[in-house]
Amino acid sequence: MKVKKIFRIALGSLLLASVFSPVKAFSQKGEKSLGVMGGYATYNDGGVANVNFQYSVADHIRIAPSVGYVFRNDQKSAFTLSADVQFPFRIVKAFNVYPLVGITFNNWNYTYRDDRSRVGADFGGGFDLYLTSYLKMSIEGKYSLMNDTSGGYIGFGMAYVF
Repeated sequence: MKVKKIFRIALGSLLLASVFSPVKAFSQKGEKSLGVMGGYATYNDGGVANVNFQYSVADHIRIAPSVGYVFRNDQKSAFTLSADVQFPFRIVKAFNVYPLVGITFNNWNYTYRDDRSRVGADFGGGFDLYLTSYLKMSIEGKYSLMNDTSGGYIGFGMAYVF
């Protein structure tokens, strides 16, 4: 019971801080962030975790490489490497929406057959919510289109902005 109360107080404090703190309205040229994301992969109905880096080369263009792992489920797991370009646009203060496109490499490991390595294209979108000037939350969905191993990824992440 105490843990729930502490969690509620911490979450409430974080939300109040995000409302009353001066934060950037959208990713600005030169902004960098490093974060983690966890979620769901549709190809094997398994969990996915990745580490990502974002660098804004212009006010509405940022590059976002990531490396990840799709956890074993249905006798399949994978190593993923993506290089996406995101186009963030401010909707309201501290809230961005972005479409994305990119290239991806997936190496799927199967229990009962040979591994499959594929290169393909990513497309999708997401949004960022700047909780403070140094912390943002992201939700992202994308589809990786490639021969024999196409699938979607949905994730929730947190990143440190510097």
